[in-house]
Amino acid sequence: MGDVDRSSFTRLHASVAGLFLSLLGLVGFAVGSEFAEPTLTEELLGFYPVNGWADTLHLATGLAALLLARARPGAWALVGGLLYTGLGIWGVLAPDGQLLAGLLPASRSVNLLNLLVGLTGLAAFAAARLPGGQTSGVGRRRRIRRARRRRRDSRAGAGSGTRGLKS
Repeated sequence: MGDVDRSSFTRLHASVAGLFLSLLGLVGFAVGSEFAEPTLTEELLGFYPVNGWADTLHLATGLAALLLARARPGAWALVGGLLYTGLGIWGVLAPDGQLLAGLLPASRSVNLLNLLVGLTGLAAFAAARLPGGQTSGVGRRRRIRRARRRRRDSRAGAGSGTRGLKS
């Protein structure tokens, strides 16, 4: 299979999750942007409860993921993965329809989405750290330098019989 730039897993996750969460936040604001009682949640697409707090969280984390997708995708995959996995687990443990911390809706669809975003982020982070793959551009550059050095040393050592020894 050859070397795979495994940081592309985290970059892909940050890009896709960032776009999805940003759009979810913007559409959510269009449907329901209430920050106070008594109408704290509205239904997006008839099954996904949203409110101003959830929309703000989705938009902020989505934009953060998009900003980090190029420079630090691994940071997003880890932090976003932990955040959304934690929210998903908290929501699963809470009664259906309850508000987490009195602010964020916790229904089955919200919990499922949070777990999906979180666990895929953690999986992308783990895949980027697996042995055998490149974890960063720095690792790739080091590998290229080593390969060039080995080729140069083997060419230099082929004629003299001193395979790769430097003087």
